[in-house]
Amino acid sequence: MALFESSRGNFIPFFIDEFNTNNTTISFILSLNTVGCVIGSFAGGHLCEKLGHKFVFISGSIISTAAIFMAPFISNIYLLGIFYFIFGIGRSSLSVSVDSIVPVLSIGFEVILMNITHFMYGLGSFAGQSIYGKLLFNGISWRSIYLYLGIFFIASIIFTLFMKIPNIKVVQEHQDIQRKDLYKNPIVFLFVVAVTLQLMTEVVVNTWFINYIRSSYNFNPADAAVYASIFFLLFATGRLAGGFIVNKLGDAKGLKIFLLSAASCIFFGLLLKKAGLFLISISGFFVSIGFPTLMVLINKSFKQNSSFAIGLITTMGNVFFVLLLNLSGFLNDIIGTYLAFFMAPAALICNFMVITIISKKANLS
Repeated sequence: MALFESSRGNFIPFFIDEFNTNNTTISFILSLNTVGCVIGSFAGGHLCEKLGHKFVFISGSIISTAAIFMAPFISNIYLLGIFYFIFGIGRSSLSVSVDSIVPVLSIGFEVILMNITHFMYGLGSFAGQSIYGKLLFNGISWRSIYLYLGIFFIASIIFTLFMKIPNIKVVQEHQDIQRKDLYKNPIVFLFVVAVTLQLMTEVVVNTWFINYIRSSYNFNPADAAVYASIFFLLFATGRLAGGFIVNKLGDAKGLKIFLLSAASCIFFGLLLKKAGLFLISISGFFVSIGFPTLMVLINKSFKQNSSFAIGLITTMGNVFFVLLLNLSGFLNDIIGTYLAFFMAPAALICNFMVITIISKKANLS
């Protein structure tokens, strides 16, 4: 999954050139991926409880794989949008299944196992960045790279079929009433804001970092990918080690410390301009634990309907994220990639404030 998603930062300059488009249009195309994620996360949350986590896991894997093999046939911007839309459905279905089952399997060390699970995402992102820049620099097309990724996706389906997931029984008593209460719970909406801001931070760096480097400092694809590789290497390291740190500090407290640290790295990295690119890369370590730790906090806050709560919150978060994603592309065209990148530290600071409010209201430490 990460091998796929980490590629688009490298591919965006090529999309812009080949389809003769701009950053605003690319943001809209990527937002279709998020619309797919909205559908997948909402349906996945329901289906996990109705048909089981393994069904959702397998379905997500198959849909994602089907999308991958569309790549060779993408000849215009419209097909590119459909491609990302379908992949978003599969990706988010799979994510909801993972994020809701891991805490059940790891009572007492939820944040550790959640971050180790998500470490694999960071590892895949790092591996991708190390390879894509060199392949593109040597003339391998983005369509061919996507097609090669299809091999890994076929393997993932095979692995999923043999995976053993314990049956999780959902308590049905008063469940409908509890679900209706979620829509009225202010903590749900605070989590929606937190998830939206976390997604915004990650997409600004994942999507626009290479574009910012290449357009501002005229780096070639291979050199720009070096900084992205460092970001994802530290992102993977943070997913692996960060869970243990956050577990020691307390989930909410640790998350707040990491959010402030990430904001500082990106903000001062931008102020230092070319000399600060490495500092922005370092932020990967601190950004990494944001999303998986949020999933753990949601599970702790809504134990009776955790799968449904995760599906609901990520769905609503993705809806608002679509608006911010399009705004980021528009700002890249209007004020330039440098100033638009300040959206990342701004989102982190706002998220820090939201998590502070949640931790007080929900008694989370």
